[in-house]
Amino acid sequence: MSNTHELPNIVLVHGAWADGSSWNKVIEILQAEGFGTVVASQLALRSFDDDVATVVRDLDLLDGPTILVGHSYGGAVISQAGADRPDIAGLVFVAAYAPKAGQSAFQINQEFGVELPSGADLINIGSDTTPDFLINRARFHQDFCADLSAEQGAVLAAVQKPTSVLSLAGAGNRVPAWETHRANTWYQVSSDDAMIHPDLERQLAAQITDDERIVELATGHASMVSKPAEIARIIQQAAHNR
Repeated sequence: MSNTHELPNIVLVHGAWADGSSWNKVIEILQAEGFGTVVASQLALRSFDDDVATVVRDLDLLDGPTILVGHSYGGAVISQAGADRPDIAGLVFVAAYAPKAGQSAFQINQEFGVELPSGADLINIGSDTTPDFLINRARFHQDFCADLSAEQGAVLAAVQKPTSVLSLAGAGNRVPAWETHRANTWYQVSSDDAMIHPDLERQLAAQITDDERIVELATGHASMVSKPAEIARIIQQAAHNR
């Protein structure tokens, strides 16, 4: 499949309790700017390895350089899916986890040691041995996207995907992509995030990139929905910085 556009491909990876439609507003902006091949991966959120394989499959269908973008848990996925790939031209982490090799999203939270109240709003619809989590729909707006309207929050709550512990606690052993792409890795911090502590986001950002490629926005966790123009601008910067 040939990419005749001078701009790179963009692969957008959603996080837990979401799906590819969370990128809709960003996709519209990128397509209007001339990014011809923009793909939003659809993770099953059943296991980490399967989610990584889904993104690898999407990458394999493209031709030419690609910017990988991950939101929240999607940051863990792109860290492994983009490893050892010469077609990756840059990475953008949107209020996202950025694990080291062998580290999971859960483990990052445990090591940080500060729990957010939103953690109490997870409902296990799976088993005791293999939990499968939803966010309490009555609390979803407050936890996930408080800066959106109540109506927008209700829509996101209605379409949220259950997320297995096998995804959140999974890890890959390859050298993460951000370690080899530090010169064009970007991180967006959400200063009002109630799902990932903003200080943890700042810590992860400092781990994976330099100050000039860290952008802090006064927004909640779903920044690609609440601040699509700003998120698209960061992706555009990564595209032009390669």
